[in-house]
Amino acid sequence: MNTEALEYFIKVYEEKSVTAAAKELYITPQGVSKTIKQLELELEAELFFRGPRGMEATEAGELLHARAKHIRYLMKDIKKEISVISGRKGVLNLIVTYSATAYFPVDFLYQFSQAHNDIQIKIREVPDESPTGKVFQDEADVGLVMGHNDFENCEHEQVTYGEVVLVVNKQHKLANRDEISIHELTDESFVLKTTAKGHDHIFVEECLNQGFTPNIVHEFGNIISAHRLVEINNFVAVSVDFVEESLQNPQLKIVKLKEKLPQNIYLVTRKRGFQSEAVSLFQHYIKNF
Repeated sequence: MNTEALEYFIKVYEEKSVTAAAKELYITPQGVSKTIKQLELELEAELFFRGPRGMEATEAGELLHARAKHIRYLMKDIKKEISVISGRKGVLNLIVTYSATAYFPVDFLYQFSQAHNDIQIKIREVPDESPTGKVFQDEADVGLVMGHNDFENCEHEQVTYGEVVLVVNKQHKLANRDEISIHELTDESFVLKTTAKGHDHIFVEECLNQGFTPNIVHEFGNIISAHRLVEINNFVAVSVDFVEESLQNPQLKIVKLKEKLPQNIYLVTRKRGFQSEAVSLFQHYIKNF
């Protein structure tokens, strides 16, 4: 068994198709099938069966997938550690969600490479509502994200506390309030950030807990869109305190909620028996911010 065979197996598992996996790997379907068959002979177990949705993993296949992904992560770490030991520049891949950059600006994140000039940091920003867990597993060594529930086999540590706030224009009737309770908001029209499919925004959940369904007139991906709607249409935006503090829009008023709804940033790393030096240095860098 070699790492190339495991990569072929992982790709078939993810694509549920030998043909689709072969296309991603730039080889022939026959080459992928031959490799899978050799793995099955070596392990003396069937790894896939043909189900209604394509190639489905057997129980043995599920076990191999979990172990194969772990081996892939270990191999990447070993290569990075060896490159550092041998004096070659290492690379640290960081996933950061849009809202997290309001607290940890990208210029600060890139300065990590200035503090540790033997490590190059590569940053990918992703929307808060994107399936960040999958992106993280495929591409990243470490993440700064809003929420951590969709990350499997990972360790997470809260690095800053945030909470939901409301944003109104200065002519709105709520502009004379510094704090308000959710049960006082039954007649308002809200704009709030898009959430992942199948998930409700924490604000909506709290409204439902208090016995009413909030009137959501728009779901935004870009906070600038929300501010524009608030300024023009007298809507109430549901946002995060540190995001609003970073923007400091003089036309708007921030109103806190009496119910504290957390919107925290977490530092996420993979759960391993050891941690790479680059990740450890980045953890230290963030904690000292």
